[in-house]
Amino acid sequence: MSERLQVIICALVIAMTALWLPYYQLEAGSLLNQYDYARSEVWQQPWRILTAHVFHLDATHAIYNAVGLLIVTALFAQHFTVRTWFNALAIIALVCVITIWLIGLPERFVGLSGLIHGLLLTSLLLEWSKQGYAKTDWLSPLAIGLLCFKVLLEMLNLMHSSVLLSAGDEFGYIHLGGLLGGIVAWRLHRKRLASIAAQPKPDASTTHND
Repeated sequence: MSERLQVIICALVIAMTALWLPYYQLEAGSLLNQYDYARSEVWQQPWRILTAHVFHLDATHAIYNAVGLLIVTALFAQHFTVRTWFNALAIIALVCVITIWLIGLPERFVGLSGLIHGLLLTSLLLEWSKQGYAKTDWLSPLAIGLLCFKVLLEMLNLMHSSVLLSAGDEFGYIHLGGLLGGIVAWRLHRKRLASIAAQPKPDASTTHND
């Protein structure tokens, strides 16, 4: 099985989990209170850093985010291994939570949209870097610019969505945290690749068989 397919399968597992949870929540009404992001409790209950991104308020919210995660992953899976993909998600989740904790808004949230924005930015930056940031490659920087502009409009309350229900008019701050996490994940991903490339290759003249 190719590495790309393995990454897509991992995204499918997370997407299916996100789709199943709203129905499970119907049987356990207090579940969100234990696993969402809650500013006053997140550092005392650190599992919320990850679980807040997987839970959703309803099935519609979960469906849109699950599809978004699958599309982004399928389009850019060639840039990741299973390990680096999960590393990117963990970094984006942490930076996203730290960002909205520092800003103070929203007080509570659930949903994958912050992770999706961060993963998309990481992927676009990796795609652009693969082309050596060539000026002729206009598609990647254009997409990055549009993505950042979209989040800016959301933060200025100039773009609204009936789907992003988890934070009212404050979902732009979640997406901002995702973008910042995406930059950090990209930098650490590139640093790892650079360190591998810099490792000295064994000199054939000094190798021998025992």
